[in-house]
Amino acid sequence: MVKVAITGGIGSGKSYVCRLLEKRGLRIYDCDRAAKRIMASCGAIQSELKKTVGENVFVDGKLVKSVLADYLLKSDDNAKRINNIVHPAVAEDFVGSGYEWMECAILFSSGFDRLVDKVVCVTAPVNVRIERIMNRDGISRQNALDWIAKQMPQDEIVALSDFEIKNDGHGNLESQIDNILALLHV
Repeated sequence: MVKVAITGGIGSGKSYVCRLLEKRGLRIYDCDRAAKRIMASCGAIQSELKKTVGENVFVDGKLVKSVLADYLLKSDDNAKRINNIVHPAVAEDFVGSGYEWMECAILFSSGFDRLVDKVVCVTAPVNVRIERIMNRDGISRQNALDWIAKQMPQDEIVALSDFEIKNDGHGNLESQIDNILALLHV
């Protein structure tokens, strides 16, 4: 079976597309959820994060997302440090999971594209993405822009992908999904 990744920048709607795929019976490995689970349950990862970010990244054994996010946004080097701790554990978890589909926002920058055969990129206009992020996370426009700026540009992701789903709120997602699944023989 072909291994497929669903990717796209923050606010593109890739999680929504994944839910549509799951309604069709596909099981999708969520890299973000897996990273959170691994950070919450793996003592070795927690220890490395405390050494890197500071003891306050965990309170009563629970990850303090705002502390981790502040650290990540401060510099590219900080993001690399965290990624070097978390990404190998997530990759290993995916490989051992038996899943054939994955959802990963940072597929190419994480190197997880090497774990799959085909890539589907979900896209949306930047103004739509900003609104989605602000509404979902309750953050300012500037914070939404900061998150978008930390990720690979959408046009670069599209260029590296095999398929694109345009999730602008106007196109028919179901027919786009049907076309891609037919091409993948799923």
